[in-house]
Amino acid sequence: MDTTDSMREILIVDDRRENLLLLSSFLETEGYRVRMAVNGDMALMSIARKTPDLILLDIRMPGLDGYSVARKLKKNPITASIPVIFISAQDDVEAKMKAFEVGGVDFITKPLANQEVVARVRTHLQLIDYQKNLERRVNEGLAEIRKLNRELELTQNEMIVSLGALMETRDNETGKHVVRVAEYSRRLAELNDLDRESIDLIHVAAPFHDVGKVAIPDSILNKPGRFTPDEWEIMKTHAIRGWEIFRHSKRPVLKMAATIARQHHERWDGSGYPDGLKGEEISIAGRIVILADVFDALSHERSYKEAWPMDRTLEYIQNQRESMFDPDIIDLFTDNLADFLAIQASLTD
Repeated sequence: MDTTDSMREILIVDDRRENLLLLSSFLETEGYRVRMAVNGDMALMSIARKTPDLILLDIRMPGLDGYSVARKLKKNPITASIPVIFISAQDDVEAKMKAFEVGGVDFITKPLANQEVVARVRTHLQLIDYQKNLERRVNEGLAEIRKLNRELELTQNEMIVSLGALMETRDNETGKHVVRVAEYSRRLAELNDLDRESIDLIHVAAPFHDVGKVAIPDSILNKPGRFTPDEWEIMKTHAIRGWEIFRHSKRPVLKMAATIARQHHERWDGSGYPDGLKGEEISIAGRIVILADVFDALSHERSYKEAWPMDRTLEYIQNQRESMFDPDIIDLFTDNLADFLAIQASLTD
């Protein structure tokens, strides 16, 4: 006898008392706990009070027959998984086929033999244990995979922000700039009702908007005064250089980074660079990062300028409506200005 057998509860359903007593004696000798019901209605009431581990079910009974009981059990999500072994004096193929069609897992023909009944019951209880153990292991495995994926995602995001911050140090700018741009961009993406995947991609890829600056000479990148026309043309190439770094990647986040790097100096009116895109020819990610980048640059100190007061920054942004910025994104920004000011306050240099 398995040490767990005493924990197993079997419901026997048969309208003949002698069959109930016979089956009960077989199973109790093996250590199982037994409940009995003399008809289908009583069986369903007993199951509703407490779910058994397995059911031995007669077919021919007054009132609800065994087939009807099995159908009701299988329709109910709570009882659908209970294994049902039919017991019957009927030994024809049609009866057995119908028993399996309504959800039975086995069929025992009367007269009942002790060893057969016990062996069939034990086998199906072992199958339940195996299935539950397999499901538990699968769920544990999936949980571990989700945990590892989350750790990988967090590591990737931290590396991206760190690399973005490292790039900014070449430009004499604070590493917090890329973090703020990422957070502004995430909030603007949410306000634009983008799907969750797009919001996350924009948030993670936004720190790479200026990645192309790694290809710009320090003498130009950190020049304190105004650029000469030739220097400005070199400086403008950072958009294409950034796109070139990522353009061959198949990873969604790096494909998004390539798009943002190329488009973050385009303008709504088509006067930007490098491609002179206009209006919605600029991706929604590009339009979002354009505003996020400019807002942060204006409101913080740079090597070539002091930080602008907030009223002057907001006035400039409004003045660039439909020239530099998507007017719809400006509306979302100004209508939810408190959100962006809170982000700014939480990420001060």
